Amino acid sequence: MKDMTPRLDLVTILGCTPEEAARLLHGRPVTPGEVEAAARVHYDWRRHVHDPDSYWVTISQASRILGMRPKVVRKLLDHHRIPHIVHSTGVRLMRRHEVEAAIAGRSEHPVIPSIATRS
Repeated sequence: MKDMTPRLDLVTILGCTPEEAARLLHGRPVTPGEVEAAARVHYDWRRHVHDPDSYWVTISQASRILGMRPKVVRKLLDHHRIPHIVHSTGVRLMRRHEVEAAIAGRSEHPVIPSIATRS
């Protein structure tokens, strides 16, 4: 089974090259929160929409992973059932490992079936 908790990989979280990550983070040690804060602005989610290993997933990607319609995923986000961030473009992004954990029933914020089945 695939490990659901990723290690801190700055390049993956930011979705860029190692050189771009070093420039964005000014070449200094950073916390996971600082990296994710930078990703809210700098992550090019359009470039990763078809990437099966991307750190972040959009609503449409999460809907495919969860086997739900995008409308249902939006409702889950609205009800705070799936953790997410809002990118500077307004797109809601979820951490892939948390979406995968939700489907495996291993999340601290599980997808509640009664909410997930409402349309």
